[in-house]
Amino acid sequence: METSALAEDLRQEKKITYRYDTSGRWFKGSLHLHTVRSDGHLTLEKVAGKYAREQFDFIAVTDHWSLPEFNGECDSLPLLVIPGIELDGYDTLGVYYHVLAIGVSLRLAIGIRNFTKVMHTAYVQGAVLIWAHPHWTGNTPRQGLRHKFHGMEVYNHSSHCENGSGYALSHWDSVLDRHPDFLGFATDDSHFVPGQPYWKGGWVMVNATACTDDEILDAIRRGNFYATQGPEFKSIEYARNKVKVETSPVVSIRLIGPRRAGKWINVAEKEFLLQAEFELPSDWPYARLEIEDASGKRAWSNPLWHHG
Repeated sequence: METSALAEDLRQEKKITYRYDTSGRWFKGSLHLHTVRSDGHLTLEKVAGKYAREQFDFIAVTDHWSLPEFNGECDSLPLLVIPGIELDGYDTLGVYYHVLAIGVSLRLAIGIRNFTKVMHTAYVQGAVLIWAHPHWTGNTPRQGLRHKFHGMEVYNHSSHCENGSGYALSHWDSVLDRHPDFLGFATDDSHFVPGQPYWKGGWVMVNATACTDDEILDAIRRGNFYATQGPEFKSIEYARNKVKVETSPVVSIRLIGPRRAGKWINVAEKEFLLQAEFELPSDWPYARLEIEDASGKRAWSNPLWHHG
């Protein structure tokens, strides 16, 4: 049997299926935003207007311990607004976290301010739980594995601008060694503090059939999106045990695996890459893609397969 066929058979035995279907449309979204309802400095209307002018298709409002009460106002906004909340607190072992709950139900009982109970309730209701800025908060990868997070912020723009603690890629890879389905998000965490705008620096691109709450949240749960600071994945396609990507002009395309494993393609000065193809090793528990443009901005796929 050929090596490629053998690798594919091994994936089938392990009930591994490929994650991406990029046949839909790409929708641009910001998932970590604050308004005057907590510690933000702009109203929802102004925040929505700013992001709409930057060609965002949707945003999630994630004010601290404050559920959005839209009262029909979203009907007149220029983009989709998904309800969310940012929770913070200590778990039963005394570890402090910040967690985003995206697509949270308005039935969430936040008045009790019990971090673990409210987080569990949000999870049961179907919210997407995102471990927020773990480097900034001082969490370890092991601490992130204790809870049922769907993924983590691998890049938080405000944390990066504030004190250089916005990246959590090493956290992500450490978690992926134990939890190879863990998703990666890039966010702004915008507050619009005067003199500190800190926005449009990190977002997600979701592939879905339509820009509705249900379609966007379903695609996010399946990991059919990528995180970015600007570079674009145009398509991600599979052929047996290979992955082929088409991108915006970049200087590096990397296939990243566990520990030191990886493959990459770089280009000479003044040249650009627009596509690449990699064979997916059958013995890797996960593989993810990273692209980088000439200005050093990067984008990250989720793990390329998920486990049944």
